[in-house]
Amino acid sequence: MARSTSTPDGDARERSRRIAMAILAAVALLFAVLNFASVSVHLLFGTVTMPLVVVIVACLLIGGLIGAYLGRRGRRR
Repeated sequence: MARSTSTPDGDARERSRRIAMAILAAVALLFAVLNFASVSVHLLFGTVTMPLVVVIVACLLIGGLIGAYLGRRGRRR
């Protein structure tokens, strides 16, 4: 018979984590949507002008991907 690794405390913690992530995502998206001014972004290969919302969303996605990668890598050890 297989043993379940899920515990009531673990389920509550996972649910709380998901709620916190959803709240943080909503706040970040609200912040991004409220910033539609055009800005100049200096990149390695030149300068581009784009809406600030694009810059914010791109940074959030890059940060989320790096965080997910490092979180998975840390769990394997």
